[in-house]
Amino acid sequence: MRVNRSHLEKMEIGKSSASCKVSLVTRLHRTAALQEFWCASFEEAQVYENLAAHSNVLNFKEQLTRVDYIAGDGSATHTKVDAHVLLRNGDELLVSVKYDEKARRPSYLAEVADIAAQCSPEIADSFAVMSRYHFHPAWRECARKIHLVRRGWDPEADSAVLDVVRELPESFTFGELVRAAGLENRGWRAAIRLIGDGDIHKHPLDLFENDLICRRAA
Repeated sequence: MRVNRSHLEKMEIGKSSASCKVSLVTRLHRTAALQEFWCASFEEAQVYENLAAHSNVLNFKEQLTRVDYIAGDGSATHTKVDAHVLLRNGDELLVSVKYDEKARRPSYLAEVADIAAQCSPEIADSFAVMSRYHFHPAWRECARKIHLVRRGWDPEADSAVLDVVRELPESFTFGELVRAAGLENRGWRAAIRLIGDGDIHKHPLDLFENDLICRRAA
């Protein structure tokens, strides 16, 4: 199975010998090729996993974009952001990943706000600081399942379940959809892929259970 490799070399990753050098391999959409993202830490891997599960995220690149700025002491310097995210509405978001305590530290947030103020709109539209704990536990659980089923490749099941969605009322339960599709586990996986891609809507914090309320996308 083909995997689009990260633009990074493994040796480039890690700010210290203690860094956790891991990779996230997933699809950003059920029709996309598997894509590899190198992560300098477990925290980065978790943030990338949760970002990539959002239906409004079309793509992102890790440790690619450089932002030049003037530091507080007046010196010219730069930073390479952890993730450059392309959103469905065309906006671009830069993300700095930090462990939770630092991600909420006022002094660090002020530092990032100063960098963001100097970032050209030609580079990105906004700048955010995130840790894995910026995502609700229920969101994190759903994200793990979305990536689990995206690693599979079953366009026939995806198409069949999407056809069933068009025949159901505007609102239906997850269990009703899986039963109506008649594909058992294949239908369960396809339904989650379709939710992850935004073809079926649910409340972001509702878990994938039989009584989950779903709606057709407009």
